[in-house]
Amino acid sequence: MTRVTSLLAAVAVLVTAVPAMAQGAGLRAEFAAPFARSETVIIDGRQWSCSGTSCTSASDDPRPAIACRKLARKVGPVARFASSKAELDAAAIAACNQDHN
Repeated sequence: MTRVTSLLAAVAVLVTAVPAMAQGAGLRAEFAAPFARSETVIIDGRQWSCSGTSCTSASDDPRPAIACRKLARKVGPVARFASSKAELDAAAIAACNQDHN
């Protein structure tokens, strides 16, 4: 019984460790500071819903680094950015924010 409990605990840790940003469809950006109010932003026909410290878009993009840069230009520096397939690394985030440095 102890092995089953340990196995279940290990599975629970792994499931909760998966970044929420990489789950689901679409794009998600995180920002250091919260938005003053919820807002909708349209960039190149893509709708972003922004509130709290994040913006999300239901549509995905085969070029997330470009989508990140366009969002950063419009909204401000991005702290994290992910598509349904992957999350941008630190170098890609720095490139995303290059117009804000």
